[in-house]
Amino acid sequence: MKLETLAGMLIALTVFCVALFTSIKNIGVIFDIHAALIVIGGTVAVALICFPLKRIVALLKVFMRRMLGTNARDYASIVDEIAKLSEGYRRGHKVFEGIVSELKDPFLKDAAGVLSWLEADVAPEQLRDLLETRVETHYKLYMNEVKVFRIMGKFPPAFGLMGTTMGMIALLQSLGSEESRSMIGPSMAIALVATLYGLVLTNFVFIPIAENLSEQTEEDMIARSIVVEGIMLIQEGHPTKFVVEKVKSYLLPTQRLALDEKTA
Repeated sequence: MKLETLAGMLIALTVFCVALFTSIKNIGVIFDIHAALIVIGGTVAVALICFPLKRIVALLKVFMRRMLGTNARDYASIVDEIAKLSEGYRRGHKVFEGIVSELKDPFLKDAAGVLSWLEADVAPEQLRDLLETRVETHYKLYMNEVKVFRIMGKFPPAFGLMGTTMGMIALLQSLGSEESRSMIGPSMAIALVATLYGLVLTNFVFIPIAENLSEQTEEDMIARSIVVEGIMLIQEGHPTKFVVEKVKSYLLPTQRLALDEKTA
């Protein structure tokens, strides 16, 4: 897990807990089974209506792999491996294949493997089209994961409002009784708990996860674009120094500076 992600989760949890314990006298009112059933149960039910069960189960794997895993793209490592590929390609097919087998980046290894078995007379535009199709396929897959979390984030507030409405109906029904005055405050508090659950679930869970995955997808696209450009330049026979400088053009100035410092 990235340090920033872990820090953000801890800060969010701390802020929420401090706000609760300093503003609510009876903290037990927050734990309401009816509100939880409406918000969480309703969200799960609608998710099953919108998406196949396999896709929902896959979201858990996505969360474990991309949110909790250490999956930050190492641009320096990719550029370094592209430089080695360029040198190996100029030294012959056997040397190039040996370097390909030792590559760590999965997409670079896949793309270099394609280059190793393609005939020399394959047109550059054909190779680029093949690699860009694979990049686009990965992009659509990752953005579909982001889309699911964003859609899921729309439901909890609505079910929270539904729970609050049901609580208000129950409260209004009891206004004619003798104990209604003493029940108004506690009943209102319980009714609003469902809204709180919905807001927390959306703003502390679904939206942050979706935005985190979206950011990771953008980083992954930069890395894959570097790979595609590097493979194309290698096939065209450009010098290694030019190949490295060209692929670094996909990075921001600050990223290029950090990369130069890391590879120095």
